[in-house]
Amino acid sequence: MESKINRIIQADTDDLIAAVFEIRTAVFVHEQKCLPSEEFDELDAQAIHFLLLENDIPVATGRIRKTDKGVKIERIATLKEFRGQGYASQVIRFLIEDAKSRYPSNSYFYLHAQVDVMPLYRLIGFEPFGGTFIEADIVHQAMELTLN
Repeated sequence: MESKINRIIQADTDDLIAAVFEIRTAVFVHEQKCLPSEEFDELDAQAIHFLLLENDIPVATGRIRKTDKGVKIERIATLKEFRGQGYASQVIRFLIEDAKSRYPSNSYFYLHAQVDVMPLYRLIGFEPFGGTFIEADIVHQAMELTLN
């Protein structure tokens, strides 16, 4: 059995950003039928993007943005054939740790979770707030996490 070597890196080159966009296209545009114009936005240029690599193959991604409220976690996606291995959780935890060092005065994290994956975020400590809403034709719930 081949052992897996996983690492998470910042996508800070054109090639790595292209890998981020390939994962998001596969998950959000092809699988979930989101419009490319909704998936790829002007905030991509402001966000810090990350990739989870399994044996140097990009398999999951996420991004963070510093906002007036805190740090927003966005665009968490894992390629279908790599799901069920905890990669999304690893990416989210990594994003939080990276943001803690990048923005040491920030203790507030928030996101818009697809309702189907709210349990994933709850396991990490996020709690829902407000009502559900539709984003890209998918029901979402705002969730938040405040660290001490």
